[in-house]
Amino acid sequence: MSRARARNRRVRPSRLRLTTALAVTLAATTAATVAGPGIAAAAPTAVTKETAAGATLPVLDAENRAHSVGATGFLAIHNLYPVYAATWTRYDGTSVRLPDDGSRYSGAAESDIVVGSKGTVHTVRDMTAGGDPVVIDSPYELRAVNGSTLVMVDEATDTLHLVSREPGGRTVDRKVTGLPSGGLGEVSATAPGTIAIRLGTGDASTARFVVIDVATAAVSRVYDTGSPLDQPQVTPDHLAWKTYDSGTRIVDRDTGASETVPGRATLAFGDDWLAVHDAGRFTLRSRKDGHTAELFHSAGQVVPGPDGTLLIGGISTAGDWGFFRVALGADGEPEATMVADVPDGREQTLRSLSVPSRTSGYTRFSWDITDEEAIASIKLTHTATGLTTTIHNEYQPFVTWDGTLRGRYFSAYNGTYTWRLRIASGDGFGPSIERTGTLTMARPPEPHDFTDNGDADALVRDGSGRLTAYGMHELRGMRTDLECYETDCQPLSEPTPELLGTGGWNTYTLLASPGNLAGGAADDIVGRDRDGVLWLYQSEKQKLLPRTKIGGGWQIYNKIVGGSDLNGDGRGDLLATDTSGVLWFYASTGDAKAPFKARKKIGSGWQQYNLLTAPGNIAGATGGDLLARDTNGVLWLYLGKGDGTFTARRQIGAGWQKYTHIIPAGTNPWHPVNDIYAIGPTGSAYYYGRNSTTRPFDRAVPLPVRTDSTTYKSFF
Repeated sequence: MSRARARNRRVRPSRLRLTTALAVTLAATTAATVAGPGIAAAAPTAVTKETAAGATLPVLDAENRAHSVGATGFLAIHNLYPVYAATWTRYDGTSVRLPDDGSRYSGAAESDIVVGSKGTVHTVRDMTAGGDPVVIDSPYELRAVNGSTLVMVDEATDTLHLVSREPGGRTVDRKVTGLPSGGLGEVSATAPGTIAIRLGTGDASTARFVVIDVATAAVSRVYDTGSPLDQPQVTPDHLAWKTYDSGTRIVDRDTGASETVPGRATLAFGDDWLAVHDAGRFTLRSRKDGHTAELFHSAGQVVPGPDGTLLIGGISTAGDWGFFRVALGADGEPEATMVADVPDGREQTLRSLSVPSRTSGYTRFSWDITDEEAIASIKLTHTATGLTTTIHNEYQPFVTWDGTLRGRYFSAYNGTYTWRLRIASGDGFGPSIERTGTLTMARPPEPHDFTDNGDADALVRDGSGRLTAYGMHELRGMRTDLECYETDCQPLSEPTPELLGTGGWNTYTLLASPGNLAGGAADDIVGRDRDGVLWLYQSEKQKLLPRTKIGGGWQIYNKIVGGSDLNGDGRGDLLATDTSGVLWFYASTGDAKAPFKARKKIGSGWQQYNLLTAPGNIAGATGGDLLARDTNGVLWLYLGKGDGTFTARRQIGAGWQKYTHIIPAGTNPWHPVNDIYAIGPTGSAYYYGRNSTTRPFDRAVPLPVRTDSTTYKSFF
């Protein structure tokens, strides 16, 4: 394997600008004097560069990543084939190459400990002085190093272990206690004595961080988070993590008090300062009075070191490319000392950018940039609600937004979005490029869509009388495994309902969504109260307007159903059966003040059915269709003729008595017909339409939702 192209080289200043302290203290050191414990003195080489004061600096290339920082140096790993080299770079001006024997190297945060892992053998080296390395043989998987303790996971039991060796040579294996349920995620390489682990919750929008005390091998605290972007930073006093909305949340470990600051921030210098990336700038900001120090033009790598210091890989304001150790000077202000030179960092120039101004689904953001290995992310924010989504893509000159928001399955709202594109240098040193703009999501109207996102909704009344809308896309996303059964399906994700009505919906004995009756922005809702009065709720994008009275006398009906355009005028209509079994047709007018024409009798004998639904066109006929379930659980199809009447019924199948509700589920993605969603106390299923009069639906897709008296009381 070779690099796709030659590295762009940059003309650098002829003299490095270093702090005075570094210039007078650094001196050339031979390779033999810096050989780490257990490393042969003749093997490593120290690549150096002469500074203005005659001292030397190690030279690293731009593909090196700083993995851990100690008191005497830092571990850098070169991840690009064919090198894959690990280097310990000392602050005395030398660097040493760790044995290239196939080991995978890990560093202990804020420590001079480096571990080389090869199979089950882990070699622990203290890079501060000589001495033989400590070898630990363990079958567990190494997740992090904390001081000289290995943080490991037994994958067979999904348990966490702290493994170390006593001075006498005995291996100590301590199982961590107090872990709450949830899959073990990434382990943070935090300060010695403390470990942080991300736990799964089963919900992609939330997470938990667990802080573990190494001395006791026990959980000390659990922190519930929103949706963190990465692992947390843990200091003696605080826990901090980046969020998907481009902020950083900081929590006091003692009091639990929290704050959110803008940008991607790292705590430094006794937690009194923040190193912040925000809007393309990198600054060091005091948490006490807010004043800033701008020592760097850009910083691609920011790694906490001991005593609140930082190691920063980037470009100084003087134009030097390299690794810098940052600490507070005698005046209490941050000072940067260059500790390794990076002479081959790449500049990048954005030649062009293509962003659509209007979209209705999948959207591509593409560009032409000189750095072909640049890493990009784009954040989109819905202007009306403030909800965001961020898309990342590496090493491709584009990112694609799949049209979702707030999770994998929630279709994005219509309306205006602001976007911010950030393209970071592929080598982690060059300055990032940022661009901003706006675009409009304009999905076409979808029947039964009450949230203005182009996705049909299931309307749900809960036990407290609230009305919510669940996107069908989110419901389908809960389970797509056809091998499960409705009674034992487990959710793969949890939907987030949209609140349409805060309460009072229990006053209605019948509810229906007959479509867009009155010419508003979306489909409408009708409800019959206990006195027999029918009320109309017009829908306006993501909310319902105040109700208006349609009229009284509706207590004569025991079923009201809507959802189809039955007469071909483009508006939804209503069907109702009275207590004597007569089916009546109410054509809509488009006028909110008088939404229905005079009723028309369709036929009698409908008392044999205990459930009706009008999902629209499901079999390719000329009008909206009707489904009716009889008392034996048999489901029948009535094809609409387009004039408010139906053809003779056709049997679909038996066994439908297990459902209490069958509702419209929006248009089918493969056929020009509609789908249905059926739910009952034992489970639910999604049925895709097949555009067939003899077999109108595909095999059921079971979903792990069932009716109950609390959350899912009634569906329509």
